[in-house]
Amino acid sequence: MNEALKVALRLITKRDRTEAELIEKLKKKQFPEEIINETVDYLKQRGFIDDSRFIHRADKIAEDRFIGKKGLQNYLMRKGIDKELLQNLPELDELSIAKKLLKRKKHLIKDAPADRKRAKIAGFLLRRGFSWDTVNKCLKLDDKEV
Repeated sequence: MNEALKVALRLITKRDRTEAELIEKLKKKQFPEEIINETVDYLKQRGFIDDSRFIHRADKIAEDRFIGKKGLQNYLMRKGIDKELLQNLPELDELSIAKKLLKRKKHLIKDAPADRKRAKIAGFLLRRGFSWDTVNKCLKLDDKEV
């Protein structure tokens, strides 16, 4: 377990990792499953691995990645977060995040006709996991605000 622990500690000092991510990385390094389980249990007992930390930082993750609630859920599921933990996601200010995203991406839609612009905005936000409610609010905003 000593070598697996060294590798795991090196991985989690760079950034927080979920339990599933850490297990996957250790499997790629070809450690035996028993050693991987012992290492992960050891790190969980000492608080180095805690998937609920990702849930508490969910609003920050959404802002940094410019994603809506559905996009955040998908991101966290890909990271290996249990679906039960996803039920405890904090409320996001999706409209604020969407406005910031559209300000950064306004160059993509500046020359499009009005009807095409609305379709581009809607599709872009929906693909990023924003709700229809948020998309509709963004479409109603003036061009000055977006």
